[in-house]
Amino acid sequence: MADTSTATAQQAAQELRDALQAGFTAQLLRAFVRLGIADLLADGPRDLPALTKALGAHPGALAGFLGACAGEGLVEGEADGRIAVTDRGLLLRPSGSLGQQALWVAGPGASRTYEHITEVVRTGKSGGEAAGQHLYDYYAAHLEEATAYEEVMSELTEGCIDALLEAYDFTAHRRIVDVGGGRGTLLARVLERAPEATGLLYDAPYVVDMARGAQKARTEGGEDGRLEFAAGDFLESVPGGGDLYVIKSILCDWGDEEAARLLRNVHEAAPAGAELLIVDWFRPEPRDGAAQGLSSGGFFIWTLLGGRLRTATEMEDLVRTAGFKITRREPDFAPGFFSWNFLAATRD
Repeated sequence: MADTSTATAQQAAQELRDALQAGFTAQLLRAFVRLGIADLLADGPRDLPALTKALGAHPGALAGFLGACAGEGLVEGEADGRIAVTDRGLLLRPSGSLGQQALWVAGPGASRTYEHITEVVRTGKSGGEAAGQHLYDYYAAHLEEATAYEEVMSELTEGCIDALLEAYDFTAHRRIVDVGGGRGTLLARVLERAPEATGLLYDAPYVVDMARGAQKARTEGGEDGRLEFAAGDFLESVPGGGDLYVIKSILCDWGDEEAARLLRNVHEAAPAGAELLIVDWFRPEPRDGAAQGLSSGGFFIWTLLGGRLRTATEMEDLVRTAGFKITRREPDFAPGFFSWNFLAATRD
Protein backbone atom coordinates (compact mmCIF):
# COMPACT_ATOMS: atom_id res chain seq x y z
CA MET A 1 0.00 0.00 0.00
CA ALA A 2 1.41 3.41 -1.00
CA ASP A 3 2.40 5.90 1.66
CA THR A 4 -0.17 8.62 0.99
CA SER A 5 1.70 11.21 3.03
CA THR A 6 4.83 10.64 0.92
CA ALA A 7 2.83 10.79 -2.30
CA THR A 8 1.16 14.02 -1.20
CA ALA A 9 4.52 15.58 -0.33
CA GLN A 10 5.97 14.53 -3.69
CA GLN A 11 2.99 16.05 -5.51
CA ALA A 12 3.35 19.28 -3.53
CA ALA A 13 7.07 19.41 -4.33
CA GLN A 14 6.39 18.96 -8.03
CA GLU A 15 3.75 21.69 -7.97
CA LEU A 16 6.25 24.03 -6.35
CA ARG A 17 8.88 23.14 -8.98
CA ASP A 18 6.34 23.98 -11.66
CA ALA A 19 5.57 27.29 -9.96
CA LEU A 20 9.28 28.15 -9.84
CA GLN A 21 9.48 27.60 -13.59
CA ALA A 22 6.55 29.95 -14.20
CA GLY A 23 8.82 32.99 -14.48
CA PHE A 24 10.67 31.45 -17.41
CA THR A 25 7.40 30.38 -19.02
CA ALA A 26 5.96 33.88 -18.77
CA GLN A 27 9.04 35.31 -20.48
CA LEU A 28 8.82 32.62 -23.16
CA LEU A 29 5.23 33.63 -23.90
CA ARG A 30 6.19 37.30 -23.98
CA ALA A 31 8.99 36.59 -26.47
CA PHE A 32 6.55 34.57 -28.60
CA VAL A 33 4.35 37.67 -28.76
CA ARG A 34 7.17 40.16 -29.35
CA LEU A 35 8.63 38.05 -32.17
CA GLY A 36 5.19 37.79 -33.77
CA ILE A 37 5.46 34.03 -34.27
CA ALA A 38 1.70 33.52 -34.41
CA ASP A 39 1.33 36.17 -37.12
CA LEU A 40 4.20 34.69 -39.14
CA LEU A 41 2.53 31.28 -39.10
CA ALA A 42 -1.11 32.38 -39.29
CA ASP A 43 -1.32 31.71 -43.05
CA GLY A 44 0.27 28.28 -42.83
CA PRO A 45 3.35 26.31 -41.69
CA ARG A 46 6.86 27.49 -42.57
CA ASP A 47 10.22 25.81 -42.37
CA LEU A 48 13.01 26.87 -40.04
CA PRO A 49 15.13 28.64 -42.70
CA ALA A 50 12.14 30.75 -43.75
CA LEU A 51 11.38 31.69 -40.15
CA THR A 52 15.03 32.41 -39.47
CA LYS A 53 15.17 34.78 -42.41
CA ALA A 54 11.87 36.47 -41.55
CA LEU A 55 13.00 37.12 -37.98
CA GLY A 56 16.67 37.80 -38.66
CA ALA A 57 17.30 35.17 -35.98
CA HIS A 58 20.10 32.82 -34.99
CA PRO A 59 19.00 29.47 -36.44
CA GLY A 60 20.15 27.36 -33.51
CA ALA A 61 18.63 29.65 -30.88
CA LEU A 62 15.39 29.90 -32.86
CA ALA A 63 15.16 26.11 -33.14
CA GLY A 64 15.62 25.81 -29.38
CA PHE A 65 13.08 28.54 -28.73
CA LEU A 66 10.49 26.88 -30.98
CA GLY A 67 11.12 23.59 -29.20
CA ALA A 68 10.36 25.29 -25.88
CA CYS A 69 7.25 26.85 -27.43
CA ALA A 70 6.17 23.41 -28.63
CA GLY A 71 6.48 22.23 -25.04
CA GLU A 72 3.95 24.92 -24.11
CA GLY A 73 1.62 23.86 -26.92
CA LEU A 74 2.09 27.03 -28.98
CA VAL A 75 3.56 25.43 -32.11
CA GLU A 76 3.94 21.92 -33.46
CA GLY A 77 6.11 20.18 -36.03
CA GLU A 78 4.62 18.93 -39.29
CA ALA A 79 5.61 15.62 -40.90
CA ASP A 80 7.61 17.51 -43.54
CA GLY A 81 9.61 19.38 -40.89
CA ARG A 82 7.75 22.67 -41.13
CA ILE A 83 6.47 24.45 -38.04
CA ALA A 84 2.78 25.21 -37.55
CA VAL A 85 1.08 27.42 -35.00
CA THR A 86 -1.59 25.81 -32.83
CA ASP A 87 -4.96 27.25 -31.86
CA ARG A 88 -3.41 27.89 -28.45
CA GLY A 89 -0.54 29.79 -30.04
CA LEU A 90 -2.93 31.93 -32.09
CA LEU A 91 -4.30 33.29 -28.82
CA LEU A 92 -0.93 35.03 -28.42
CA ARG A 93 -1.06 37.19 -31.52
CA PRO A 94 0.38 40.62 -30.68
CA SER A 95 -2.92 42.35 -31.41
CA GLY A 96 -4.93 40.01 -29.19
CA SER A 97 -5.90 40.57 -25.57
CA LEU A 98 -3.73 37.72 -24.26
CA GLY A 99 -0.84 38.96 -26.34
CA GLN A 100 -1.17 42.40 -24.76
CA GLN A 101 -1.41 40.83 -21.32
CA ALA A 102 1.83 38.94 -21.95
CA LEU A 103 3.56 42.17 -22.99
CA TRP A 104 2.32 43.86 -19.82
CA VAL A 105 2.39 41.34 -17.02
CA ALA A 106 5.67 39.73 -18.12
CA GLY A 107 7.26 42.98 -19.26
CA PRO A 108 10.37 44.37 -17.54
CA GLY A 109 8.38 47.05 -15.70
CA ALA A 110 6.03 44.63 -14.00
CA SER A 111 8.64 41.90 -13.64
CA ARG A 112 11.02 44.15 -11.76
CA THR A 113 8.36 44.69 -9.11
CA TYR A 114 8.14 40.94 -8.47
CA GLU A 115 11.86 40.82 -7.73
CA HIS A 116 11.30 43.08 -4.72
CA ILE A 117 8.45 41.25 -2.96
CA THR A 118 10.59 40.73 0.14
CA GLU A 119 11.08 44.48 0.47
CA VAL A 120 7.38 45.08 -0.27
CA VAL A 121 6.52 42.89 2.70
CA ARG A 122 9.07 44.55 4.97
CA THR A 123 8.39 48.18 4.04
CA GLY A 124 4.90 48.37 2.52
CA LYS A 125 6.31 50.10 -0.57
CA SER A 126 5.34 49.05 -4.05
CA GLY A 127 7.78 46.81 -5.89
CA GLY A 128 8.47 49.62 -8.32
CA GLU A 129 9.35 52.04 -5.54
CA ALA A 130 11.59 49.39 -3.98
CA ALA A 131 13.31 49.11 -7.37
CA GLY A 132 13.73 52.88 -7.55
CA GLN A 133 10.77 54.06 -9.67
CA HIS A 134 7.00 53.76 -9.37
CA LEU A 135 5.55 51.65 -12.15
CA TYR A 136 3.48 54.50 -13.60
CA ASP A 137 6.59 56.68 -13.85
CA TYR A 138 8.36 53.78 -15.58
CA TYR A 139 5.50 53.45 -18.08
CA ALA A 140 5.76 57.11 -19.04
CA ALA A 141 9.14 56.27 -20.60
CA HIS A 142 8.35 52.73 -21.86
CA LEU A 143 5.37 53.07 -24.15
CA GLU A 144 5.23 49.48 -25.45
CA GLU A 145 4.52 48.24 -21.95
CA ALA A 146 2.33 51.25 -21.13
CA THR A 147 0.21 50.59 -24.21
CA ALA A 148 -0.17 46.93 -23.31
CA TYR A 149 -1.18 47.86 -19.76
CA GLU A 150 -3.82 50.31 -20.99
CA GLU A 151 -5.13 47.74 -23.47
CA VAL A 152 -5.60 45.21 -20.67
CA MET A 153 -7.30 47.82 -18.46
CA SER A 154 -9.62 48.74 -21.33
CA GLU A 155 -10.62 45.12 -21.76
CA LEU A 156 -11.38 44.82 -18.04
CA THR A 157 -13.49 47.96 -18.34
CA GLU A 158 -15.42 46.52 -21.28
CA GLY A 159 -16.47 43.69 -18.98
CA CYS A 160 -18.48 45.96 -16.71
CA ILE A 161 -19.68 48.85 -18.90
CA ASP A 162 -23.04 47.42 -19.96
CA ALA A 163 -23.97 46.54 -16.39
CA LEU A 164 -22.82 49.96 -15.14
CA LEU A 165 -24.86 51.79 -17.77
CA GLU A 166 -27.93 49.89 -16.65
CA ALA A 167 -27.27 50.38 -12.93
CA TYR A 168 -26.40 54.09 -12.94
CA ASP A 169 -28.20 56.96 -14.69
CA PHE A 170 -25.57 59.04 -16.46
CA THR A 171 -28.21 61.04 -18.33
CA ALA A 172 -28.81 63.13 -15.20
CA HIS A 173 -25.44 64.85 -15.71
CA ARG A 174 -24.18 67.45 -18.17
CA ARG A 175 -20.41 67.62 -17.52
CA ILE A 176 -18.68 64.34 -16.74
CA VAL A 177 -15.02 64.28 -15.69
CA ASP A 178 -13.36 60.86 -15.86
CA VAL A 179 -10.36 61.05 -13.53
CA GLY A 180 -7.70 58.58 -14.64
CA GLY A 181 -9.85 57.70 -17.62
CA GLY A 182 -7.24 55.68 -19.50
CA ARG A 183 -7.96 55.17 -23.19
CA GLY A 184 -11.48 56.59 -22.81
CA THR A 185 -13.26 53.24 -23.11
CA LEU A 186 -15.73 54.07 -20.35
CA LEU A 187 -16.25 57.76 -21.05
CA ALA A 188 -16.94 57.22 -24.76
CA ARG A 189 -19.69 54.72 -23.93
CA VAL A 190 -21.12 56.95 -21.21
CA LEU A 191 -21.42 59.84 -23.67
CA GLU A 192 -23.27 57.58 -26.08
CA ARG A 193 -25.77 56.86 -23.30
CA ALA A 194 -25.95 60.53 -22.23
CA PRO A 195 -26.21 62.52 -25.50
CA GLU A 196 -26.79 65.85 -23.75
CA ALA A 197 -23.56 65.59 -21.74
CA THR A 198 -19.98 66.55 -22.46
CA GLY A 199 -17.01 64.66 -21.08
CA LEU A 200 -13.47 65.45 -20.01
CA LEU A 201 -10.89 62.68 -19.80
CA TYR A 202 -8.10 63.52 -17.37
CA ASP A 203 -4.96 61.41 -17.11
CA ALA A 204 -1.18 61.48 -17.42
CA PRO A 205 0.14 63.03 -20.66
CA TYR A 206 1.26 59.73 -22.25
CA VAL A 207 -2.13 58.15 -21.46
CA VAL A 208 -4.00 61.13 -22.92
CA ASP A 209 -2.03 60.64 -26.14
CA MET A 210 -3.26 57.03 -26.26
CA ALA A 211 -6.82 58.16 -25.53
CA ARG A 212 -6.74 60.63 -28.42
CA GLY A 213 -5.57 57.84 -30.72
CA ALA A 214 -8.28 55.50 -29.44
CA GLN A 215 -10.91 58.19 -30.02
CA LYS A 216 -9.79 58.63 -33.63
CA ALA A 217 -9.98 54.86 -34.11
CA ARG A 218 -13.51 54.77 -32.66
CA THR A 219 -14.69 57.63 -34.85
CA GLU A 220 -12.70 56.51 -37.91
CA GLY A 221 -10.57 59.61 -37.83
CA GLY A 222 -13.35 62.03 -37.04
CA GLU A 223 -13.82 64.20 -33.98
CA ASP A 224 -16.33 64.01 -31.17
CA GLY A 225 -16.63 67.55 -29.87
CA ARG A 226 -18.29 66.33 -26.69
CA LEU A 227 -15.21 64.38 -25.57
CA GLU A 228 -12.30 66.55 -24.43
CA PHE A 229 -8.90 65.74 -22.97
CA ALA A 230 -6.69 67.24 -20.29
CA ALA A 231 -3.30 66.02 -19.10
CA GLY A 232 -2.01 66.30 -15.59
CA ASP A 233 -1.35 64.56 -12.28
CA PHE A 234 -4.50 63.82 -10.30
CA LEU A 235 -2.44 63.54 -7.12
CA GLU A 236 -1.67 67.23 -7.60
CA SER A 237 -4.98 68.61 -8.90
CA VAL A 238 -8.19 67.76 -10.75
CA PRO A 239 -10.04 69.91 -13.33
CA GLY A 240 -13.06 71.83 -12.04
CA GLY A 241 -16.50 72.33 -13.51
CA GLY A 242 -17.88 68.80 -13.54
CA ASP A 243 -21.25 67.84 -12.13
CA LEU A 244 -20.12 64.19 -12.10
CA TYR A 245 -16.62 62.93 -11.31
CA VAL A 246 -15.92 59.29 -12.16
CA ILE A 247 -13.01 57.39 -10.61
CA LYS A 248 -12.86 53.86 -11.98
CA SER A 249 -10.21 51.27 -11.03
CA ILE A 250 -7.92 54.03 -9.76
CA LEU A 251 -8.18 54.10 -5.96
CA CYS A 252 -7.22 50.42 -5.78
CA ASP A 253 -3.88 51.34 -7.40
CA TRP A 254 -2.84 53.62 -4.54
CA GLY A 255 -2.13 53.51 -0.83
CA ASP A 256 -4.39 55.25 1.67
CA GLU A 257 -2.42 58.51 1.68
CA GLU A 258 -2.53 58.88 -2.11
CA ALA A 259 -6.17 57.78 -2.33
CA ALA A 260 -7.15 60.37 0.29
CA ARG A 261 -5.20 63.05 -1.59
CA LEU A 262 -6.96 62.22 -4.86
CA LEU A 263 -10.38 62.38 -3.23
CA ARG A 264 -9.53 65.72 -1.57
CA ASN A 265 -8.46 67.06 -4.97
CA VAL A 266 -11.79 66.03 -6.47
CA HIS A 267 -13.62 67.65 -3.56
CA GLU A 268 -11.73 70.90 -4.07
CA ALA A 269 -12.42 70.89 -7.82
CA ALA A 270 -16.08 69.89 -7.72
CA PRO A 271 -18.82 72.49 -7.26
CA ALA A 272 -21.42 72.09 -4.52
CA GLY A 273 -23.94 69.41 -5.41
CA ALA A 274 -21.62 67.58 -7.80
CA GLU A 275 -21.65 63.81 -7.63
CA LEU A 276 -18.76 61.40 -7.24
CA LEU A 277 -18.98 57.90 -8.71
CA ILE A 278 -16.36 55.36 -7.66
CA VAL A 279 -16.28 52.09 -9.61
CA ASP A 280 -13.81 49.61 -8.21
CA TRP A 281 -13.08 46.20 -6.77
CA PHE A 282 -13.76 45.82 -3.04
CA ARG A 283 -12.55 42.99 -0.86
CA PRO A 284 -15.04 41.26 1.43
CA GLU A 285 -15.71 42.59 4.90
CA PRO A 286 -14.00 40.45 7.56
CA ARG A 287 -16.36 38.17 9.49
CA ASP A 288 -15.89 36.47 12.82
CA GLY A 289 -12.21 37.31 12.99
CA ALA A 290 -11.52 35.97 9.48
CA ALA A 291 -8.29 36.97 7.77
CA GLN A 292 -8.39 40.45 6.27
CA GLY A 293 -9.07 39.70 2.63
CA LEU A 294 -6.30 37.21 1.93
CA SER A 295 -5.95 36.99 -1.84
CA SER A 296 -3.13 36.78 -4.34
CA GLY A 297 -4.90 39.39 -6.48
CA GLY A 298 -4.82 41.97 -3.73
CA PHE A 299 -1.13 41.46 -3.09
CA PHE A 300 -0.44 41.54 -6.83
CA ILE A 301 -1.84 45.09 -6.93
CA TRP A 302 0.17 46.05 -3.85
CA THR A 303 3.37 44.66 -5.37
CA LEU A 304 2.86 46.35 -8.74
CA LEU A 305 1.63 49.73 -7.60
CA GLY A 306 1.46 49.93 -3.83
CA GLY A 307 -2.34 49.79 -4.06
CA ARG A 308 -4.96 48.28 -1.79
CA LEU A 309 -8.13 46.31 -2.27
CA ARG A 310 -10.40 47.94 0.31
CA THR A 311 -13.63 46.83 1.90
CA ALA A 312 -16.73 48.90 1.19
CA THR A 313 -16.50 50.26 4.73
CA GLU A 314 -12.89 51.35 4.23
CA MET A 315 -13.78 53.02 0.93
CA GLU A 316 -16.73 54.83 2.49
CA ASP A 317 -14.50 56.10 5.30
CA LEU A 318 -12.07 57.56 2.74
CA VAL A 319 -14.89 59.23 0.83
CA ARG A 320 -16.52 60.74 3.94
CA THR A 321 -13.18 61.98 5.26
CA ALA A 322 -12.65 63.81 1.96
CA GLY A 323 -15.92 65.70 2.55
CA PHE A 324 -18.46 63.76 0.49
CA LYS A 325 -21.82 62.38 1.58
CA ILE A 326 -22.49 58.75 0.61
CA THR A 327 -25.77 58.41 -1.30
CA ARG A 328 -25.67 54.92 -2.78
CA ARG A 329 -23.63 51.74 -2.80
CA GLU A 330 -24.14 49.02 -5.40
CA PRO A 331 -22.16 45.86 -4.61
CA ASP A 332 -21.43 43.13 -7.15
CA PHE A 333 -23.21 44.82 -10.05
CA ALA A 334 -21.01 42.94 -12.55
CA PRO A 335 -18.59 39.99 -12.43
CA GLY A 336 -14.90 40.48 -13.15
CA PHE A 337 -11.33 39.94 -11.96
CA PHE A 338 -13.04 40.64 -8.66
CA SER A 339 -16.72 41.54 -8.74
CA TRP A 340 -17.39 45.16 -9.67
CA ASN A 341 -18.91 47.58 -7.16
CA PHE A 342 -19.81 51.23 -7.26
CA LEU A 343 -20.27 53.88 -4.64
CA ALA A 344 -21.98 57.23 -5.25
CA ALA A 345 -21.57 60.35 -3.13
CA THR A 346 -22.30 64.07 -3.33
CA ARG A 347 -20.27 67.13 -2.47
CA ASP A 348 -22.12 69.36 -0.01
